[in-house]
Amino acid sequence: MSIVKVSPTCVVRVLLAATLTIAATGIAQAQQKTEVIFSAGPTGGSWTPLAASVSQVINSRVPDLNVAVEPGAALVNMEKIRTDKADLGWSMTTVVADAREGKGQFAGKPTDKALFVANFYPNVWQLVVPASSDIKSIKDLKGKPVALPARGNTSLAAGWEYLLKVNDMTLADLGPKSYGHVSSNADAVKNRQAVASGWFTVVPASFVLDLGSAMPLRMIQVSDAEFAELKKLNAGFVRHTVKADTYKEQGITQEVLTFQSPTVLMASSRTSPEVVYKITKAIIEGRGEYANVVKTMKDITPAEMSQNFGMAYHPGAEKYYREAGLLK
Repeated sequence: MSIVKVSPTCVVRVLLAATLTIAATGIAQAQQKTEVIFSAGPTGGSWTPLAASVSQVINSRVPDLNVAVEPGAALVNMEKIRTDKADLGWSMTTVVADAREGKGQFAGKPTDKALFVANFYPNVWQLVVPASSDIKSIKDLKGKPVALPARGNTSLAAGWEYLLKVNDMTLADLGPKSYGHVSSNADAVKNRQAVASGWFTVVPASFVLDLGSAMPLRMIQVSDAEFAELKKLNAGFVRHTVKADTYKEQGITQEVLTFQSPTVLMASSRTSPEVVYKITKAIIEGRGEYANVVKTMKDITPAEMSQNFGMAYHPGAEKYYREAGLLK
């Protein structure tokens, strides 16, 4: 048997070639990942942690996608999708309606770029004041200091401004105003710098629980007359009742009539159907993870998540729902 001698230089070259091949393969695999920008919610709300949970579900179930979460808000997210700065974004049915019709914050710039992916949970309007105050309706806030959501936030535009409008008021009728995120609004009421804070969010709301730990609260009801006028402003609103035992430890012992706009996940029409198909499949089949962030998601069904409230499906989402037998 003959022995082939290999020079040290040759060995080095072979090892170097193998190393370069492995490195090139790793780079190629990394480059195969599709980057997806997910515009979430403001600091302190439920949308940001829920977006983190959704992105983890997608990234773990679809290795060729990399979903990155960015701060946002319902109006901001629609604008980012409209201007091709986000692939996914939380929104609300009322905001999507305004964006499509070119109303409200979208006056003069209607868009049909935002397409439906999935329905998540009720986004309920909750306006609270100290129980010791004499405030029983939004009209009683005239001239009073109020903590408001940041400008551009849906809770300001579709919550505060709409409610004021149906009561023949505007923001100018309120007293000193402080604008900020959910937690800063609660702090303002705690510190007696404001007498009210109101947001669209989940039930139970973290800001109500937080504020209620410092003082007994009252939640302001929305009358039938007010709700009828709200529906004229935007047909996407839905009546909602906060159950009597929800905030009993925070001083709210009776049921409260209010309204809500469902939280929905929207995708840009420029995001490929294949990518949105994979995302939809992942979030529906991984829905059990979301209850850790939003309790109301505990018993959500695929049929409920596929409910589009009359909005156009993204082709990728529609493909999955048809395959799953959720659409005929």
